[in-house]
Amino acid sequence: MTSPKSTQKITDKLKQKNKHLRHKSVKNLPKKWYAKCKVHAFSFEFEKKSDSNPTSVIRKNVSSNGFVSAIIHAYNLHQHLRFSPDDVWLTVAQGVSRHILNSAERFRNLFVNHEGKEDIEVITDDILREDKGKIIGNWPQVIAKLSDVTDERIKKVGLKQLLECDFSTSTNTSITASQIVLLDAMKEYFTYDVMFSCGIPKVTLDGTLEDWLHLQEKVVKIRDLGLKLGFWLDRLEPVIAQFVSTYKGDVDEKFWNMAVFNVPYGCGGFQKEPQWNGWIGALFPYNASGERITENKIVPDEMPSGLVQVPFNLIPRKGALKLSFVAGFFGARQDKVNKEYVVSPVIGWYIADESKSKSSSSENSQFK
Repeated sequence: MTSPKSTQKITDKLKQKNKHLRHKSVKNLPKKWYAKCKVHAFSFEFEKKSDSNPTSVIRKNVSSNGFVSAIIHAYNLHQHLRFSPDDVWLTVAQGVSRHILNSAERFRNLFVNHEGKEDIEVITDDILREDKGKIIGNWPQVIAKLSDVTDERIKKVGLKQLLECDFSTSTNTSITASQIVLLDAMKEYFTYDVMFSCGIPKVTLDGTLEDWLHLQEKVVKIRDLGLKLGFWLDRLEPVIAQFVSTYKGDVDEKFWNMAVFNVPYGCGGFQKEPQWNGWIGALFPYNASGERITENKIVPDEMPSGLVQVPFNLIPRKGALKLSFVAGFFGARQDKVNKEYVVSPVIGWYIADESKSKSSSSENSQFK
């Protein structure tokens, strides 16, 4: 059975480039991001059918954010772009989380009544077990439990449901990744980022029209949280509206050609430019340094990573382990489908053992 989607031709002016970039195994990425760490659990999204690269991402990405890399690669290489409501919503939810974390004390009374951090504990004897030095079991169930308890302990009713991916395209991986975003947003209260003749010739928006309308409604509801995010939502909402219009077949070629310009690579080149412009910037409230993005302009090195990290304590029968949930975008990938390359972002999550790593999360640029 074919999954619902809307594929629209944006222009006939661009000739698609039959260029395949080198890829690398996605399985090795957590070890690269965490020096000498032990990965206890791992999940990544490769449900999309492909003629190539079943478990890999592009080796040399143009951004630390996988969603942005997918858009830039499709734009620069004149290739078919594909993404889902989960990809957009996870990015948006991470932006909400970043905004809360940037002003945790300012918003404290919106979410909790206590000062400092309170402990959230879940019992996992029937879920996890130790095997040859690794903690194995149903980690998504653990994350869901923590998410449920966090939701019960905060005052904002419905925040968990709002931040979660809940579309027809949602998978166990994207749902779990979005649940970790809630934990990330609340981690200060609880323990545990010149026009070239480039462009995107075709785009596939996975899911149903109802999914994309639901995504649009969820973005609007962010205003109801009282987080004073108008400075971001005023830029974001028109972009989401264009996604919905495109799904319906009302394609604005100018909009898709304005995804990014002043790109640092040009059409196949590698010439540095000082910043990126275009609606890519509307997907984020802040850059990697925590500064507000204005007019959708962002320096490439300041693009938010697309990963969030939430530390927690695992208390087995002997001693305690300091672990972390990590979730978000692992990168972008190319699939060859029907003789054309399709570029899409890759969502994933993993459990990392910080006690095995020499570098702390604050030193790791992947989480800026």
